[in-house]
Amino acid sequence: MEFIIKNQHKTDYTIIFNKFIQDKDLNLELLGLGCHLLNKPPNWVININQLSYELNIGKDKLLRLINRMIELGYMYRYKKDIAFVRRGELKNIYYFSDDKELLNKTTQPFRSVATTPQLFLSTFSTVDSPSMTTPSLDIPVVETPVVGNTSHNNNTSTYKEVIEKEDNKKETLLTTNLSIRTYLKEILDDFTIVNLLTAKPDLSIEEFKKLYEMAQLEFQDGYCQSINACLVRAASGKWNFKHKTLNVNTFSEEEAKINRVLKGKFNYYIDYFQIGSCSKEEILGKFLTECQKYTDSYSSLVNSYYKELKEALES
Repeated sequence: MEFIIKNQHKTDYTIIFNKFIQDKDLNLELLGLGCHLLNKPPNWVININQLSYELNIGKDKLLRLINRMIELGYMYRYKKDIAFVRRGELKNIYYFSDDKELLNKTTQPFRSVATTPQLFLSTFSTVDSPSMTTPSLDIPVVETPVVGNTSHNNNTSTYKEVIEKEDNKKETLLTTNLSIRTYLKEILDDFTIVNLLTAKPDLSIEEFKKLYEMAQLEFQDGYCQSINACLVRAASGKWNFKHKTLNVNTFSEEEAKINRVLKGKFNYYIDYFQIGSCSKEEILGKFLTECQKYTDSYSSLVNSYYKELKEALES
């Protein structure tokens, strides 16, 4: 008699390396994280915020699991330059495999390079510009002498002008509406933030909350594959939400009033919890009890603050 009942699936299945499943250094949480990642397509970018939401765990705990995976050799963290961010800012790019040898072989080009490769504009030919600096690699730098061919200098000048124009554009995007950018940094990665503010430069925090809540609903119901991509497309007017529970453009006067009330209750219970007289479950219960009269007409808004309060208490 079979006690482990297996189905020979031909579609919609995930392949997992037995050596990974049988690794005694992996606990249930690490195995669960690994299986969840293996279920994703190969080009799926490991986003900490999105992964934290999908697994319903705090970002701190998720980062601890990822760090453990890195120690065991199943994940690799690579710091890579990203376009459209401030100079010097880096983003962690994560690679995962259930086969340590395959992961090591795939990421070997990154491991063997001591410095981060520089990004360049592919639409221009590569030139030796005296304004561009080369990272110090203990290799003597040979200066290119100035020659009589003015076409080279003109090309270099054009290249510099385009770079300066792009840099100015980036700085403008990053400094405009700094308050919402600071708020978004707690939720999104820098690349998504820039794309979002590019799509809608006048985006307010309240508008973002509505967009984000709607994008979460779209993702939960399988209408989109990425919350971040849905956000950017919605902000640019290229996404029609399946859910029509919220007007994502503006708050009505009544909604604005209810939002202020809920935000006040949210802040109150955060402070109340810090006193230490009630458990997280009791705080969440009190919050829902007080917000019960708003659930009929503003259930989405209440749920949004409830989730935010729950995440704040668990962090």
